[in-house]
Amino acid sequence: MKKVFIVSMIIIFKMSVTSNKTSKEPIEIHHSESQEEFETNDLKTKKMRYLSIDLFRGLAIVGMIFVDIIAPFDNVPAWSKHATDYGLTYVDVIAPIFIFAIGLTYKMSFDRTLKREGYVKTYTRFARRYGALAGFGFIGSVYLIPSEGFSFTWGVLQAIGYAGLFTMFFIILPRIVRLVIGVGTLVGYQFILNIPIEIESVMMTLGDLNLLDEHGGIIGGIGFAAMLLITTAIIDLFGEKKKLPILISGAAFTAIGIIIHFIWKAYGFPLHGGISKERMTPSYVALTIGISALLFYLIWYLFDKKDITKGRSFILQPFGRNALFLYIIHPLFILLATLYLPQSTHGALVMFIAAVNVVIIWLFAVWMNRKKVYIVI
Repeated sequence: MKKVFIVSMIIIFKMSVTSNKTSKEPIEIHHSESQEEFETNDLKTKKMRYLSIDLFRGLAIVGMIFVDIIAPFDNVPAWSKHATDYGLTYVDVIAPIFIFAIGLTYKMSFDRTLKREGYVKTYTRFARRYGALAGFGFIGSVYLIPSEGFSFTWGVLQAIGYAGLFTMFFIILPRIVRLVIGVGTLVGYQFILNIPIEIESVMMTLGDLNLLDEHGGIIGGIGFAAMLLITTAIIDLFGEKKKLPILISGAAFTAIGIIIHFIWKAYGFPLHGGISKERMTPSYVALTIGISALLFYLIWYLFDKKDITKGRSFILQPFGRNALFLYIIHPLFILLATLYLPQSTHGALVMFIAAVNVVIIWLFAVWMNRKKVYIVI
């Protein structure tokens, strides 16, 4: 069964757990997937924690867990599945939100590590981190079909590792340079998708080949790489920059994705120009970058600027503080759901079970947060 062998990834994944049960202060975690603390430059030089980052990560994790649990079942409504080829559902936006969440602190985490450990150790650390994510993603995506043998699919962890390694080479550059390189990569990727190939005497393009694997496969990974690099340019050093560029960038990339899609619908140009998560098209990348930026700006505006919850949120915040770890263990819940529910189970029951599993994982996240146990990878 698909994704069953992801469990092996969990068993061998190298992690360290840090715990501080006596201190009332959160543990500082030096990891790009972990909530970071930003030092302000005011007279008090106090540390400020941005609730919006935890909430945004938490939202991404909740979405990933929910849609991954319902994915194997046949009777789930079409609007809760990935769009077939061209099109868009809310499910198609969740992986980009997860990538955007990584980009929120990528630059800041890199700079902190660079200041503390120097160039060689910093690049080694980041290469090891994202290389491990890609590697374990490959291990976890190998599954066995009794009649056909072992098979392989491209998953989110490979996309994250691929994107993280690509971004690592450019993160030291100024944000405008990163933006130009990211957009240039996206434009070049559009041409790559149009390259013709022949498979078993059938002519197709690389954009067609992307349909054969999840998340666009290895070629589609270029789109995720451009997505993360552009995100780091939009966010840059989050704690030190004004937030208006996030709003402007979100509106601009959303508009670009929509415009390219409708030009393609009207004129058939560019080839593979429509919005398609399955083909991982550039218009899809641009649109979901924009949607992610607008969503994050809204969360920041409500929970940090307006402080509507007085700096606290017990719903999504615990997810955000152990985001990557919770994502790594959630395939266990997928496996359990597929073991006790037939594939033909009614969609309403499947979605209810998925919601229950989200609550169970949330309770575990709350326990970890209260015990101040965080996972550093």
